[in-house]
Amino acid sequence: MKSKFSTDTIFLQTDSKFWRNEQIQIREQEFKEDYFLFYSNAKKTYKNKALKRHGPIIKKLKKNGLELWCDVTNAIIETFEIQHVGQGLRISKNSYSLEFFGYVDGWFKELKKFCIQKQIKNQFIISNKLGCGNYADVHRLIRKSDEKEFAVKIYEKLSNKFDSECVIKELEILRKMDHPNVITVLETFESQKYLFIVTELLISGNLDDIITKTALSEDDAIKGIFKIIDALIYIHSKGVIHRDIKPENILFRKPNLEEIVISDFGLAEYHNEEGLYKYHRCGTAGNMAPEILKDLSYGYKADCYSVGIIFFQMLTQGQSPFIVEDYQETLQRNEQGLIDFSIVQPSPAVMNLLKQMLDPDPFKRCTLQEARSNLIFKKFNRQTIIIKRKRIQQEHTVSSYSPRSTSIYQSPTNQASPPIPLSPSYKYVGFKNLHSIPLRLRSHERKLFSSPNQSNSGANSAKLQIKQKNSNFKINQKNNKTSLYQGMSSNKAI
Repeated sequence: MKSKFSTDTIFLQTDSKFWRNEQIQIREQEFKEDYFLFYSNAKKTYKNKALKRHGPIIKKLKKNGLELWCDVTNAIIETFEIQHVGQGLRISKNSYSLEFFGYVDGWFKELKKFCIQKQIKNQFIISNKLGCGNYADVHRLIRKSDEKEFAVKIYEKLSNKFDSECVIKELEILRKMDHPNVITVLETFESQKYLFIVTELLISGNLDDIITKTALSEDDAIKGIFKIIDALIYIHSKGVIHRDIKPENILFRKPNLEEIVISDFGLAEYHNEEGLYKYHRCGTAGNMAPEILKDLSYGYKADCYSVGIIFFQMLTQGQSPFIVEDYQETLQRNEQGLIDFSIVQPSPAVMNLLKQMLDPDPFKRCTLQEARSNLIFKKFNRQTIIIKRKRIQQEHTVSSYSPRSTSIYQSPTNQASPPIPLSPSYKYVGFKNLHSIPLRLRSHERKLFSSPNQSNSGANSAKLQIKQKNSNFKINQKNNKTSLYQGMSSNKAI
């Protein structure tokens, strides 16, 4: 069905096709099949037909046996209702609209992560501001149906600081993440002037709050760093380098080391074999791999070095091996990669791993897979295997964006991003709660270059139709809470 497709969007579609018949590299058993009602213009009636879905990919079977598929990423999605027919789902893309009726709630909940909605105020109340930066503001968001709270990152599309290309890439990468210790996007809205990215609301602080307030034991540091390593291996399995791993970007779903969440993919990029990237020199001074500051090619091991810095800080109550008052000296020390390990007094096994992760030579530096296989993580790796054997299904949750904007980027190159490889998923390993730390703001912020985009199923039958009625929502304004998003800043270095 032809549809009037809005041009007031940053998600412009260059391909006019909606349905395709090319072979798709997704196994048939990975698709879920449901039946819905479709209106037939020829017969002026509704017919029951099957649709299959896997992520943003939808498949249908034609009468001649030909199977077609479409990718609805960044398509406009909305629910609607027709009297005597019931609730329907409309997906619009490339001047084409796919409409079907039945038990569509499940499909809507699954697809809204990949699609764009238009009317955020129909579902949510945008409440108090939690933080602001050069590129976006973060607000508390209250869902009308149940008064549940979320965080929403709001971009002003007409601002000269808004970089649509970078925002689209960050959103694309975030949508591929499905790990309990990695931030995940819930849904996206777009109006004529604004872009809204909705995530879970986090007000439990970040790793910097914990390690600067509390002297962690070696066992606690090992438990925490294992979570970070395991989550980063998952990120790498999606073909992505984070490039901005630092304590401020390790958030908490709850104030303990068991609830670590890697956030802020504003500088993330797809890995390529040449090791050259559009924004090649990026990261945070004091947390970057030396090869990045030397403008050399780099890959996944750059993230391993940054994790090593965090491990060092967890063992020294937040002391950085590089950061000093003078910013240029911090950069110089970071580039040289010369670390005084005498201020760390761990066990020999931990010291050995620390030195392997922080080797300034990326060819000698260990990989994250090698680090995770280290004997100090033996009991955690064993627990992971046991959980996988028992096939324990974990609840997948999400987190919000870090408010700290302390990252850098420089001029782009012309390297294209490679395709993302198909990779296995990783299970969540739970531990006991360790700490409950109050929020703490640093006495000083690091100088920085600025990042382009940081601020902080349906049932098997549709024969039975349910007419959805509008609900009357009771809306209560929540009291303001102390938030991780307060004090967001972004300063451009000279």
